[in-house]
Amino acid sequence: MAGSGTAHLTTEGALLSARHLVKTYRAKGSRRVQALSDVSFDLLRGETLGVVGESGSGKSTLARAVLALPQPDSGEVRFDGEPVYTAAGARLRALRWRMQMVFQDPMSSLNPAHRILDVVQMPLEVAGRGDAASRRATAMETLASVGLDGAVVGNRRSYELSGGQCQRVSIARALVLRPELLVCDEPVSALDVSVQAQVLNLLEDAKEKFRLTMLFISHDLGVVRGISDRVMVMYLGKVCEIAPTASLYSAPRHPYTATLLASVPTLEPSRRALRPALVRGETPSPLAVPSGCRFRTRCPRASDRCSQEEPQIAAASGAPEGHFVACHHPLAAGAAQVAVPLACAA
Repeated sequence: MAGSGTAHLTTEGALLSARHLVKTYRAKGSRRVQALSDVSFDLLRGETLGVVGESGSGKSTLARAVLALPQPDSGEVRFDGEPVYTAAGARLRALRWRMQMVFQDPMSSLNPAHRILDVVQMPLEVAGRGDAASRRATAMETLASVGLDGAVVGNRRSYELSGGQCQRVSIARALVLRPELLVCDEPVSALDVSVQAQVLNLLEDAKEKFRLTMLFISHDLGVVRGISDRVMVMYLGKVCEIAPTASLYSAPRHPYTATLLASVPTLEPSRRALRPALVRGETPSPLAVPSGCRFRTRCPRASDRCSQEEPQIAAASGAPEGHFVACHHPLAAGAAQVAVPLACAA
């Protein structure tokens, strides 16, 4: 499984450029887990890039790495052409005000001791923007933009709100500084399906209203399909496929991507019968990743070459422009078409 190679990269029109990111965590004893292993991508201005993969694939680590929360072991991230990791002090804070994050758990990401209005306007206070009256007005306006009445919820605390309301507050807190980049780390995974639809519609509206660029991370392929312009698939800290959403969902080229799509539940027997059996075994331990292609121990198409040589990201043969895959034996066009429904309707 690669992540190596630069065929899929383009700096033209990129708001965020990540190059060769590596992040390692200490495990028990002297052992280490490499959560990101040479990950590179570009996020174009105004687009939404979805990132999918199983638990442990490095999605959340990637989200934090692009914001230097914390900074990875090696690699480079440029935001609007400016290096992020070499910035320090006031300059780094100024960059981060232009890049905000929505966390996975809306309840734990809000301080229960603070009133909602104080939570939303606090970033303005930290950034030193405006006076008290203008900060309050901006906070009230931002709460209204996410469907909350500041006069009603402003004096409440997070434990007095529902999960969906708390996530709306988290989004308002991220938007109050009017950032250019919004990083969403599993923003709807803790919510009921009906509330998911509301939050996704809210994010779409916010993207248009505030001209946002989004990095959207999720394990739910139906959610990602509905909100993303392009999708990047990760496995054990590597990138295995990246493509426009329509191309990836209609004709995945990597066996792992096809397996993810085939795993989406469906009630239609005809669709279940068409699902390919593409995976075997369990995900390897990140403490002992396989040599060569990291997916080879589970892939029915694996050969001796896969154990000896790491595949490089390259343009998928016969696919639309912008479809890249890292596989020695990619699937043919249409070989694994599986209909994936939208998880939430507008």
